[in-house]
Amino acid sequence: MTCAERRAALVAYLDEELGPAERAELETHLAGCEACQAALAAERRLTVALASLPAVEPPRDFEARFWARLAREGEGGGARVARERDPPASFFERLFSRRFALSLGGAAAAAVALVLALRVPSEPDVDLQIVANGEDLELLEDPDLELIEVVDVLEEWDGDQG
Repeated sequence: MTCAERRAALVAYLDEELGPAERAELETHLAGCEACQAALAAERRLTVALASLPAVEPPRDFEARFWARLAREGEGGGARVARERDPPASFFERLFSRRFALSLGGAAAAAVALVLALRVPSEPDVDLQIVANGEDLELLEDPDLELIEVVDVLEEWDGDQG
């Protein structure tokens, strides 16, 4: 189990909701992990701070107003019900929406990256031709112009002979 998974169990640990095996395993880990000890201390401070807040008492008529509002919305008087009955957005509204624009931009960026990754050069790279011959690798690393001229002459002469 990772520290992140153990930290998720810290609230249950503080509320004494862990089983004996889970509690023992977490306590063993806490004994050697300073980061998780700090997270546990922060959770304890948060629990104390929340417990010190005054209790919120709803107004006496809260429940009656709640049920009355649900009844009104069920009859079609609420804004949520009205929104659900609105016609779907037109084609152009969907076309020019932010979500569509971001999706289209992402697809375009992916297409450009794919084209750039798959493009084939029109003529082979000269360096690749030199490196293809292992004996000539030294020419690429430390070019000696006189030696390159000799190699070129020999290659031309070899081509003429063959």
